[in-house]
Amino acid sequence: MSDPIAFTGSCACKNITYTSTTLPASLTNCYCATCRKLSGAPFTTFAETPTSSLTWTVKDPASFKQTSYSDIATRQHCSDCGTPISMQYKCEMEVIGLTVSSIDEESVRGKIPDVGMHIFVDQVVRIGGFEVPKDDIPRAGRLTKGFQRTIEAWKKGLAGPGLG
Repeated sequence: MSDPIAFTGSCACKNITYTSTTLPASLTNCYCATCRKLSGAPFTTFAETPTSSLTWTVKDPASFKQTSYSDIATRQHCSDCGTPISMQYKCEMEVIGLTVSSIDEESVRGKIPDVGMHIFVDQVVRIGGFEVPKDDIPRAGRLTKGFQRTIEAWKKGLAGPGLG
């Protein structure tokens, strides 16, 4: 017997769909320039989910695009409708950040956690008076210090003997 589906998601044109057997562990609002430009919004909210819990269905594989805008992460989107689907850090392949906007809200079985972190708040553009909400959620100017150390250790490992 297979695991029960915790939630589903898709792009706007339904060319790319996914199911997850695990609810997200955390939600993060990212205010980096790339997230803002790709979403057309002041920030993107990501739902951290184990990669192993996802099953992808893609009608046209040519439209499931992966793009890297930095050396540390890959983003996935639908080239047909433009929906941003996910982002995955190369140093943490066991988890993926699904865009909350791609989750089918009516499919969620259980409680998705509230947003637990605002990141890249140093890059917020205050166009039209937008500001990061004044709430009790922790903030990081860029990435959290702990995650930045994870990335640095990963990069160091890539430059190790015989790899660089």
